[in-house]
Amino acid sequence: MKKTLIIALIAIIACAGLFANGSTEQASQQKSYSVNVASGFAPEGHVHDVILKFKDKVESATDGRVKVVIHPSGALGDEREIVEGLKAGTIEMGAQGIMDLTIYAPDLTVFEEPFVIRDLDHLNKFWNTIGEDINKQAEEKTGIITAAYAIRGARLITANKEIKHPEDLKGLKFRLPSMPVRVKVFEAFGATPTIIAFPEVYMALKTGTIDAQENPAETIYSYKYYEAQKYLIMTEHVWSTARYQISKAWFETISKEDQDMFLNAWKEAAEEVRKEVPDPDAYYVEQLKNLGMTVVEVDKNEFNQLAEPVMQEFDKTTWQNGLRQKIMAL
Repeated sequence: MKKTLIIALIAIIACAGLFANGSTEQASQQKSYSVNVASGFAPEGHVHDVILKFKDKVESATDGRVKVVIHPSGALGDEREIVEGLKAGTIEMGAQGIMDLTIYAPDLTVFEEPFVIRDLDHLNKFWNTIGEDINKQAEEKTGIITAAYAIRGARLITANKEIKHPEDLKGLKFRLPSMPVRVKVFEAFGATPTIIAFPEVYMALKTGTIDAQENPAETIYSYKYYEAQKYLIMTEHVWSTARYQISKAWFETISKEDQDMFLNAWKEAAEEVRKEVPDPDAYYVEQLKNLGMTVVEVDKNEFNQLAEPVMQEFDKTTWQNGLRQKIMAL
């Protein structure tokens, strides 16, 4: 009789332990916390709209248990600092271009280099095919998960003089990001590259520290570069995307349910914005014209011919064998 009571008592204690463990695990999975999204982009326009939609989806799906705090316009640092924070796990999420690849996986940067992507259709085709594989390779090298993307558009030159031919760039102090290929290509055009962090570009244009720069029309509009630059030169030399990213080091500390929720929220938010704004350039170029910028059409082949020898050198020294040709053949 005593033995039976002891066995029963042990069973009760074991069940209580299991229940307690289950309750602890459930409580852990349902904990409340905040997530920071460090963005290099302005707090307006369709690129930022993706982040706003993401915030709404996360906070709605969790009934406010998870809060999303957005830090736009490089408030937590420039693109390099955002990427370094994502890799280290000190920043949970971020929105930037290809700085992660430039720093940690330069062999994969080729898709956002001069005259690789032809047009909007080609860009969409890239992201629906080869782009997915590049993101997977990048994650292994960087420790940063790319959850979604938004089309930024073609990169265009702005200046206070009309530029129709590469030789018109000669002697211009030209702002570029710290990307070796871009620098070499613009040197080939005849410009004088000047490396300036993205958040500092507007003031550099206003003060004359630089004479010209290149960015998608949405950035030229959102950051009001039209206040300092008169001409919009339609080189379309690079097609850019914004990439919405998650620190893998941080991601692995949260529950599987929350992981899936975040991934789905990013994907849905980005897809909704792409449907709303399928061609950002069609909208933003028109806005810039309305604000007084003069649009200058160019023969892109003139620029491409000067860029090609530089691109061939990077084919040999930097990029994955045949990757540029594979993308261009899509």
